[in-house]
Amino acid sequence: MEMYADRDSRGGILEPEGTVEIRFRRKDLVKTMRRVDPVYIQLAERLGTPELSPADRKELEAKLKEREEFLAPMYQQVAMQFADLHDTPGRMQEKGAITDVLDWKTSRTFFYWRLRRLLLEEVVKGKIHEANPELTDGQIQAMLRRWFVEVEGTVKAYLWDSNKDLVEWLEKQLTEEEGVRSVVEENIKYISRDYVLKQIRSLVQANPEVAMDSIVHMTQHISPTQRAEVVRILSTMDSPSST
Repeated sequence: MEMYADRDSRGGILEPEGTVEIRFRRKDLVKTMRRVDPVYIQLAERLGTPELSPADRKELEAKLKEREEFLAPMYQQVAMQFADLHDTPGRMQEKGAITDVLDWKTSRTFFYWRLRRLLLEEVVKGKIHEANPELTDGQIQAMLRRWFVEVEGTVKAYLWDSNKDLVEWLEKQLTEEEGVRSVVEENIKYISRDYVLKQIRSLVQANPEVAMDSIVHMTQHISPTQRAEVVRILSTMDSPSST
């Protein structure tokens, strides 16, 4: 599943004001003042002096309270801004909650090309799965990207992220036109060939007694030229290496 968000949207359940009211109340604001405001820190330190007279203590407490009331609206605003930043599309994308950030006015075009790309990729993945059902979706995706870069070159590798460009490339690869070389189709043939050979090797290794029968059976289904090539290879394997 892929999820997207508009650039001006927010992902939170609560409004920033509600989040601050629950997670950053007045006592938390005061703690922050004590930590970062130099005037408040100075007043608090003076108030902690043991030899203060009652009159001086009362005066400092009043100044401290006055400072709290002065700073509270500003700290409240900063807290709401901070809470809002947690739910921005950029933050959601960074945390992996959404796939990408979109502009509403161009979203229809984006989804048109995105859907076409995903559908074409599924067609190619289906062909690859038929050739080798052991491959995972991640492995197939990596293959497609590598094939794309091999065809287009590293200079155009960035076009992999363009849905429109990839749709055009996949359509060209899947179109059966005479004289047109399809790298995707060629690689799928190699994948199928390697998978079949792997299965044959596995069967022969598990049942070595049928190896000879398998060779005889296979030679009955190849051309005379291919049989001659098999004989040549076998004779080469048996001959001593040259010094």
